[in-house]
Amino acid sequence: MRYSDRSGGLPAAERERRQTLRFQAADMFAGNIAPPRVARLLGITRKSAYEWHALWKRGGKSALISKGAAGTGCKLTTKQLDRLQALLEQGAAAHGWDDQCWTAPRIAALIAEKFHLSYTPRGVAYLLKRLGWSFQVPAHRATRRDEARVATWVKRVWPAIKAPGRPGAPGSSSPTSPAKVLRPPKGRTWARKGHTPVLPMSYRGTGRVSIAALICVKPGRRTRLIYRTLTYHRRKNEPKGFGEPAFQALLSAAHAQLGGPISLVWDSLPEHVSTPMRDWITAHEDWLQVYRLPPYAPDLNPAEGIWSALRTKLFNFTVGDIDQLASLIRSRLKPMQYRSDLLNGFIAATGLTLDSL
Repeated sequence: MRYSDRSGGLPAAERERRQTLRFQAADMFAGNIAPPRVARLLGITRKSAYEWHALWKRGGKSALISKGAAGTGCKLTTKQLDRLQALLEQGAAAHGWDDQCWTAPRIAALIAEKFHLSYTPRGVAYLLKRLGWSFQVPAHRATRRDEARVATWVKRVWPAIKAPGRPGAPGSSSPTSPAKVLRPPKGRTWARKGHTPVLPMSYRGTGRVSIAALICVKPGRRTRLIYRTLTYHRRKNEPKGFGEPAFQALLSAAHAQLGGPISLVWDSLPEHVSTPMRDWITAHEDWLQVYRLPPYAPDLNPAEGIWSALRTKLFNFTVGDIDQLASLIRSRLKPMQYRSDLLNGFIAATGLTLDSL
C-alpha cells in the first residue's frame, strides 16, 4: 500500500497506524470474518475493507505492508525553491503580467520559463502549500457600527420607504451609494502564511477616479443602473471628486430618464448632508424624497454590490495612467447596465424585501 504525504496525504506516523490496521484486518480475514464486519470492527470504510481483502487474497499479509510515501519527490531543488519564492515576491507584474495577482497557472508558466520544468496548476497549489503559502484576503468591518440603530432602521424606516402612497410610488425607488474614490482593490493572491501580501502601487499623485451610481427600481420595469465618473488630473481649478453640483446633476438626469418621482436612499456622505444639498433637496421635494441609511451599515446598501463586482473585475490591475483607469472602469460598468438580474441580486443581498413594489 502507498499513501502520498503531500498536501493532505499521510505522514509517516499515520502510515504506520494504517499499516497496523491492515495487519489486524488480515488476521480477521484469516479467521473468515467478512469485510463488512471488519469495517465495523476497525472503524474503516467498506471500500477500504474490500480493497484490503482483495490484496490479502492475492498476496497474503505481506501485500498489506506500507511501501512508503507515494510520488517521486519535488522536482525543484532546495536552491530552486528559494529562487522561486524570491521570484514570486517580486510580483506578477515584474514577470510580464498586467496585474499583481499570482495564480496557479501563472506560477506554472513561471516555473516552466525559469527552470524548464512542467507543473500542472494543481501541482503548483500543492507545491505552494508545502512552502507555507496560501490565499489571503482581508475583511473589514466598522468598529463604530451601531447594530441596534441598524435594526431599528430596517424595522421602521424601510417599511415607510416602500409603503403605498410614498412620494416615489408613481415613479421609482432609487437606492444609491456614490463612491467618493475607488481605492485600489485587494484581490486574492498567493503569499506566505502569516505575511499579509503588500501589492506595489504608485503614490506619485497622478490623480484619481471618482464614481457615483444609482440602482433604480420601478414597479413593472427592469432594474436600471445610472452612473457617472469623474477623473481628477491634478489640474488647476479641476474638481477633485463629486461635490454637490455633480450629485445634483446626477439626480436631475435620473429624474429625466426615469420619468417620475424618486424615493432616494443614500448614506451620510458630507456632500449629501451639506447645507447646499439640503436646500436643493427641499427645492425639489415635489419629485424627490430622501431617506438616510444608518451609519456604518454598507450591508443595507445595494449599490455596495456594484463596487464589489467592479473590484472583482479590477483585481490588482496595472494601468499606465489615470485616463486608462477611468476607461477601464467605464468598460466594466457598462455591461452591468444590461444585467437586471445582477442588479436585483445586489438588492436581494441586503435582505431588504421589495414585496410591496
